[in-house]
Amino acid sequence: MDAEVPGGVYLCQVNDKVSCGACCGLYNVADTSREHMAAMLGDRTRRFAQVPRTPEGIDGFALQNAQIESQERPFPQFHHCPFIGLIGAERSRVGCLLHPLADGNHGVDFRGLSYYGGLACRTYFCPTTHGLAPRYKRIVRATLDDWHLYGLVVTETDLLSALFHQIEVRLGRPVEPTLFESNPAAGRALAGLMGLKLNWPYRPPQADTPCHHFFFDVSYAKPIIDYHRLGVVASPFNPILRELISAFDSVETLRRAEQAVDQSIGAVVAALTPC
Repeated sequence: MDAEVPGGVYLCQVNDKVSCGACCGLYNVADTSREHMAAMLGDRTRRFAQVPRTPEGIDGFALQNAQIESQERPFPQFHHCPFIGLIGAERSRVGCLLHPLADGNHGVDFRGLSYYGGLACRTYFCPTTHGLAPRYKRIVRATLDDWHLYGLVVTETDLLSALFHQIEVRLGRPVEPTLFESNPAAGRALAGLMGLKLNWPYRPPQADTPCHHFFFDVSYAKPIIDYHRLGVVASPFNPILRELISAFDSVETLRRAEQAVDQSIGAVVAALTPC
């Protein structure tokens, strides 16, 4: 599959537990906690299993979904598809309920009934596929073991680039997927570093969501941190802090944020460094 996609590393459906539905607006919901999203997708999947596979039945499901689920969207112009659910034998990863291989579809492709249509679903690849170094993509794909965190971070091209850059600076050499093979401690440390995105305490209230709008749209550009107001020079972790969406009311809070990033990067480097 890698050879068939742009960038040479397939990121969409990785394994039985890891997949991404971010381009379908999966995380564009008011509550992005894993517990809420798993419950939402589980309920949606159970209800869709009872839907007649007809245009009327599928359209009716979308209307019903709009009545049952909250329609509050952090990014109003970013469509959230109601046909994202849980797929696989154990329903342990996210995917398209309209896909021909999904349960109950008997090989029929119903994606043409979605908002963007079947062509977009078959041909669109997120900016990460083009913009992130292949070795970084392979590391993320191999080390994260849960769809929730994976989908939140895999589309964060600039954040991932900045994180891996800092790891490589500290380590003194490029990081390659082989460094994480047979090294579960490194994988856990990397997941912890990326997990800063989940509940970043320095995110301002008006941007209090780990979801991000990764299509080109200047109205959704990530805000610049005002170091001049704080009376300090830009942080060495500025690219990371900005991508996490940070606002600081004092130098002390900035230093605490830097320490959190520094410690998490240090944990990865320590796990990758032979004793």
